[in-house]
This record gives sequence, C-alpha cells and structure tokens, in this order.
Amino acid sequence: MKQHHILVVLFAAVLALIVAPVLDSGVALAKKTRHVEQVDKPARSAKHAATSSARGSTTKHATSVQKTKTVKSRKAARPARASRHARRAAAEAENEEGNLGSCTVPTLTVKSAILYDVNTGEVLYEQNPDFQIPPASLTKILTLYIIFDAIRQGRLRPWDVVEVSERASTQGGSNMHLRHGESVKVTDMIKGIAIASANDACMAMADYLENGNVDAFVALMNATAKRLGMTNSVFFNPNGLPAEGQLTTARDMLKLATAYLDQFPKALTIHSMQYFTHNNRQRHNANSLLGHYAGADGLKTGFVCASGYNIIATAKRGDTRLIAVVLGSRNPIVRERETVKLLNKGFRIAETRRAAPPAAQPTLQQVPQPTAPSAAPQVSQPAGQPMSLPMAATQVPAQGQVRQ
Repeated sequence: MKQHHILVVLFAAVLALIVAPVLDSGVALAKKTRHVEQVDKPARSAKHAATSSARGSTTKHATSVQKTKTVKSRKAARPARASRHARRAAAEAENEEGNLGSCTVPTLTVKSAILYDVNTGEVLYEQNPDFQIPPASLTKILTLYIIFDAIRQGRLRPWDVVEVSERASTQGGSNMHLRHGESVKVTDMIKGIAIASANDACMAMADYLENGNVDAFVALMNATAKRLGMTNSVFFNPNGLPAEGQLTTARDMLKLATAYLDQFPKALTIHSMQYFTHNNRQRHNANSLLGHYAGADGLKTGFVCASGYNIIATAKRGDTRLIAVVLGSRNPIVRERETVKLLNKGFRIAETRRAAPPAAQPTLQQVPQPTAPSAAPQVSQPAGQPMSLPMAATQVPAQGQVRQ
C-alpha cells in the first residue's frame, strides 16, 4: 500500500515536469498574440484610413477631372453661342438701320393689332386688322368724340351741370360711383370717362345730351362711326359694357383714334392723367404705359371677357406721333408688352429714316386712288375740316410685315 502511494506521487511529479513547459509556452504564445494584435490594430486602422483616403482622393480627382472637362467643353461652346448671338444682333441691327425694305415685327400674341405713323400717314404694321372683336371700353373714345363735338358745336358747355339719372347710377363695372340725383360738371364727367373709364358717367352724358333717350345717343354713335369710315363696327351702348353683336376692329379703332386726336388734340391733357378723384374716391388710369413709357400720353384701355384686354395707345417723341391698337390680349401684362413692342419698332423706323440721307430713303409704293366706291373706305369730314385717313392712299402691308 505504501509502495502504491509512492508510485502515484512519482507519476504526478513526472507529469508536472512534462506539462509545465507546455503551459508556459501556451501562456507566452497567448500573451505574444495579444501584444501583436494591440500593436497591429493602429497600423491596420491607419492602413484602412490611408486606403479610404486614397480611394477618396481618386474619386475626388476623377470628379475634378470631369468638372474640368465640363468647364472646358462649356468654354469651348461659348464662342459658338456668342457667335450666334452676335449674328442675331447683327441681323437685327441691319434690319433696323440698314435694310429697311425687309424689316419685320414678329407676330404678336394678340388677336388683332395695327400701328400707324400720324406724321406720314402710313400703316407700319398690321395683324388681323379687320378681325371683329368686342370693343369693351374703347367704345368710350366714340362717346368722348360725340361729347367734344357737341361742345364744339355749342350744344354743350364744359361748365354745364349734369344731373345723374337713376339708370346712370346703377351701371356696373368701372365707375365714378355717381349717386342718383347728384349734380356733376361736364368737365368732371369727361375726366371720369377718360381716366377712370366710368361707365356711369357715359350713361349720364348720354341721358343728358339726348334728354333721357339713350337709344337716340346710340344711334348717333353708329352714325358718327359710319361717317368716320368705321365700316365694321356696331355699337349698342355708350360705355362698352357687354352687349351681343357689339363689335369693332383694330382698323376701325385706328380710324376713330386718328379722327379724335386730329380734331380734339387737347383731349390728351386729360387722357395723360394717371389719377382722378371724385366724391373722395381716387381712380387710377388703367393705361400702364403712362409714366412708364417715354412719350406715352394716351389713349384708352378696355376689357370684357369676350374680347380680352384691349388698348388704343399713342405716344410722341420729337416730331413723331404713333398710334397703336392692340386687341385681344390675354392679360394686362401681355397687352403692355405687345404695345411697347409695336411702339418701339415704329420709333426706330422713324429715327432711321431721319438719320438716312435723302437718296437712301425708301419710297413707299403708292396705290392709285380708288375709282370704285367699294375700294378703300373714305372718311366724310365736316366742311372745313379735312383729314386724311391712314388706309385711304397707302398700300396695306402683308400680314406681319412692317411698312418701312
């Protein structure tokens, strides 16, 4: 038994001598591995960062190269674009100053338009000038023509006092807010019509001039229009409020405006006013050219849903006066833009002609005077007041063409 115990002790001692070096080596190896991992971890992180940085640098470089190529391609394209702009500008300059025979105005985004040089009696541009369209408040120019004509004939005086009828006080749309039974001077009525586009003032003046018979005033309107050569126009009320069958054309409105300014030029002192106040209420002139377009001093705007936005515009620069009629614009901004486009073209033509030597001035081909009554409409003016019509003795240009 004692011998058996000694053998067990010896076996354990031998086993300890064998296992101890192995365990020491394992512990040492584990420590070394942990040490290596701790040492290598920052290196691997740095290496990963360096790799990412390199990749980022490569991407950035590629992007930079791509941008550089794009910029270079844009720069390369600029001369071609600039060249196109230069050619276009040169062509426009040639049209406006050199080659007067082929100058054109682009088609306007309106239903109808016409441009007229008062000094030379020439139609410079037209687009669907005989297209019939509701006149809206342009009708008021005819009403004003009749009022000024009555003053000229002595049937009406500027200081006369008009009593506002009930019918006049109930007119809708733009107005002076006239009250039934109110007494208003003719001069204030005229200002209200010309500046505030007052529908109530038009009806009040029609009642006053024809003793309450508005139908008689409308008949006088149509008779006057016929006398002025407005062959494609019909009127049913004195203010232009919507009425079935009430129509006009740009050409007819040009005839009316030409006669109106020829016979009553002082009316522009009123039409050029931007504000009018009555009964402590201020009204603003809807003609946006006033105060914004050099030389603009009239004449009248209008709007009804059936027609769109209309205008008879006139402007004077130096000795040149132009009249532009624009009908059927889709909004006031388009109306102003297209009217300015027409007036600008007209003044450029006039300036170019003044600058050109006499030998270089283009001559308009004249149309022989019509022998048949149905040729070109003529205006029958009162005795002692001759006035030439724009369409009577000049050739009508082709659609969208400018008369040079």
